[in-house]
Amino acid sequence: MPLFMTLAWMFSVAIILKSVVYEKEARLKETMRIMGLNSGILWTSWFLSSLVPLLVSAALLVLLLKKGDLLPYSDPGVVFLFLGSFAVVTIMQCFLLSTAFARANLAAACGGIIYFTLYLPYVLCVAWQDYIGFGGKVFASLLSPVAFGFGCEYFALFEEQGVGIQWQNLVTSPLEEDDFSLRTAILMMYVDSFLYGVLTWYIEAVFPGQYGIPRPWYFPLSRAYWCGDVEGKSSHAPLSRRENPEAVCMEEEPAHLEPGVYIENLVKVYRHGRKLAVDGLTLGFYEGQITSFLGHNGAGKTTTMSILTGLLPPTSGTAYILGRDIRTELSAIRRSLGVCPQHNVLFSMLTVEEHVWFYGRLKGLSERQVEAEVEQILRDTGLPHKRRCRASALSGGMQRKLSVALAFVGGSKVVILDEPTAGVDPFARRGIWDLLLKYRQGRTIILSTHHMDEADILGDRIAIISHGKLCCVGSSLFLKNQLGTGYYLTLVTRGAEPSPGSSTGSLAKKVLVPQEVLRFRGEY
Repeated sequence: MPLFMTLAWMFSVAIILKSVVYEKEARLKETMRIMGLNSGILWTSWFLSSLVPLLVSAALLVLLLKKGDLLPYSDPGVVFLFLGSFAVVTIMQCFLLSTAFARANLAAACGGIIYFTLYLPYVLCVAWQDYIGFGGKVFASLLSPVAFGFGCEYFALFEEQGVGIQWQNLVTSPLEEDDFSLRTAILMMYVDSFLYGVLTWYIEAVFPGQYGIPRPWYFPLSRAYWCGDVEGKSSHAPLSRRENPEAVCMEEEPAHLEPGVYIENLVKVYRHGRKLAVDGLTLGFYEGQITSFLGHNGAGKTTTMSILTGLLPPTSGTAYILGRDIRTELSAIRRSLGVCPQHNVLFSMLTVEEHVWFYGRLKGLSERQVEAEVEQILRDTGLPHKRRCRASALSGGMQRKLSVALAFVGGSKVVILDEPTAGVDPFARRGIWDLLLKYRQGRTIILSTHHMDEADILGDRIAIISHGKLCCVGSSLFLKNQLGTGYYLTLVTRGAEPSPGSSTGSLAKKVLVPQEVLRFRGEY
């Protein structure tokens, strides 16, 4: 009986594990956290959504056991209590196992195997039951399948005696000189639930995986974790602001505007390969402006944005968003932060309308405000006819429009857009441009892009970054005046193989070198 009852839950374990890990794999979990979702609320929602179907399964299993004369004498209420307790601890066990996986399919495949493996110590306990006392059984019951196995065994023994498990014999054992009982097994499953929950909370904080800022191993002992920043010691943006002085050309900062985001001497070195992704970057982004973050692949744009949103920790330096330090006040920052990642992060089963409603409620909007927000977003994105269409059924351009629009839901004061027009057609691209220009007022918008025309049209200021360093920053007109003229150098390599259609044996390449660069580098 214990083996049959344990195997009956294996499929549910695989499904729960796959669902939880999928949110991590698809970056939905981190996106929701960036948009202000508390981790405790996220885990609670997963617990409740997993518990309901398991309790329904437990009720059906009780009905099957009673109607099939497998447990004819036992009280169905006690049986349901026992199975419900195991449902609770199984969910918490799945949460703990999910911290070890980053791929949903792998988690589903391995989770069932691990779950069954944890049952095997019960087989040893049965084989050595004459040598294992109360303390040994309690210790072995720290593995929830073992506690479940003991409970199933006691059900079978009471049924053999023609008594069955009743409320009055819940605290007694069917075996002589045995202090362990079904009540002890149920209590141990709740103890296991608590332990698994604490371990999940700790492991997720210290080892968050690919995305997220790891906490030090001793963080539960830190006063700052439980009480927040001590009053009077909160971090504030520096009063004196100066962008990288080593940049090729740098326009004077707008003195009449407050920086919504200020990056100060930011450095990011990846552990593997010791790659320097961001090299002492200092830069301000101002309210009411779109700042185009321009650079080649690998220049450090996405890394910088990932640090600003809390996906990656900085190696040194910091950034201030709305006057708050990202190192110590990230939770408060995220309440006013909107993000559009480089790739669409949408719930395939939710409709366009449900996406806006979900993120609006996540930002703390009332039901009436959310309804108005839904209508506004659908109208501005040109998607009113798609309001009840699932995200998975939208075209690539429409999905991108929705992803960009979600960053503005809830009145986000700082909006970070990582290549929002990548891979979309010209019509959808123009629609996204119009959306950004309309929502610019009162917001600090950071837009990364590869396209010069996009940076020119949208950017009030353009910051060009290369190899993690700021090269130049200023308005489009300023940069054109400084870098718009120069020299064309024609480089010729003699003796090269002639190209098809070429009449000479020389290979020529024409390169534009801006005059300001030549002057700055001192080569002429």
